[in-house]
Amino acid sequence: MTKKLYSISNTVLILISVILIFQLFRDSMSSGDFIGYVNAGNAVLSKQNIYADYLNTWPPLFSVFSVILAIGDKLSSFFIRFIWLVGSIISLYYIISITVEIFFKKPLDLRANGNGIMIQEPIIIVPLLISLRFIMDNLANVQINIYMLLGSLLCILCFIQKKYAWFGILLALTISLKVYTIFILFYFLYKREFKPVIWTILFLALLNAISFLVFGFDQAVEYYQHWMMEVAPKSFVADHKNQSIFGAFLRFFTSEDPDHNMYVNVLSLAPHLTKQITYIAVVIAAIFPGILLRKKMKDTSSLSSFLGYSLILTVIPVLSPVSWKPYFIFLWFPYFILTVLLFHMNSQLHKSTLKLLRYLFGVSVLLNVFTTELFIGGTFSDWTEAYSAITFGTIILLVIQIVIIINIEKFDLKNVIFKSSAHTTKSEQTSL
Repeated sequence: MTKKLYSISNTVLILISVILIFQLFRDSMSSGDFIGYVNAGNAVLSKQNIYADYLNTWPPLFSVFSVILAIGDKLSSFFIRFIWLVGSIISLYYIISITVEIFFKKPLDLRANGNGIMIQEPIIIVPLLISLRFIMDNLANVQINIYMLLGSLLCILCFIQKKYAWFGILLALTISLKVYTIFILFYFLYKREFKPVIWTILFLALLNAISFLVFGFDQAVEYYQHWMMEVAPKSFVADHKNQSIFGAFLRFFTSEDPDHNMYVNVLSLAPHLTKQITYIAVVIAAIFPGILLRKKMKDTSSLSSFLGYSLILTVIPVLSPVSWKPYFIFLWFPYFILTVLLFHMNSQLHKSTLKLLRYLFGVSVLLNVFTTELFIGGTFSDWTEAYSAITFGTIILLVIQIVIIINIEKFDLKNVIFKSSAHTTKSEQTSL
């Protein structure tokens, strides 16, 4: 049975590799959202208003960062996209590798006779398959979110290793480029981990000073004001593709256009009132998890700490005001952890509770993965997005994690079971 599972895992891994290579060459010829990055960089080079292009919804530093992309696009639009997507696939490997290192304190292993965790393990392949939809969305749209997830996981790894300066520069860079990882900063501030927070604030100031050097003081101030007062507020949209909690509330409680005339609203409240209601609902929903996580971390690499990291990575896409499908690549980490805890661990959790959590896990996968165009077609997929399928699938993940945190004493990482590694002995399995 072990050899059969091992063979199946190898086959699946090969298929995933073929799919990614196909996507790599196909999407290197696509403009995707990458064209917005190029336009932002060109605006800097030509000294034009960076926000004259409606595609630019990012902080000013992102436009400065995009200059290198614009230069590369002038040389070869195919080549710069190819390099970008190759980097995304390489980043995906390191995302898996860092996750394994964080969780198991062992390296990811490509060899059948190595001492690490084999990439062919179902414990890795299953969450990779679940995340494949969001990986493909990132490649198809030539987006930056895979790099953002890599930066976030590197932050967690640096925190565990007490490399606070590196934590600060990595987190400050991701916040300065796309903002939404600021929730990680809020989390560590709430946990009273002041050293990494101080380093992050310091590097936020230093990195954003680059914008003032490039644009000049007055122009930079104008850009930051425009972004905060004009661009950021407009990110609250009811578009069916926006799977954030804010998009869901706007679709359900206002008559704002959700695109494609897919109105699902049960009320017609004013958008500003709905936004306030959303904030209130989020605050109320956060009270209980906040109480659970109020204690300062004693062991940064304990299971309870891992679940804290996982929770914050789960909320990043749903709490961002606008959250397109590629943003949900951040769910890789919670899906990985929950796959391990619910399906590869001998826990002391009551059988009925475990069965319920596995059922909820399956519902989450159904909502997040099997609502894609590949399975149900474009029209039905758009309707599931209008009804916030991915939003609800992610909220279910949050609920599962909260239940596990409540029952944390019933889980022990030493009881993880690997099901297909031919080189791993039973004693090695239980020593993790």
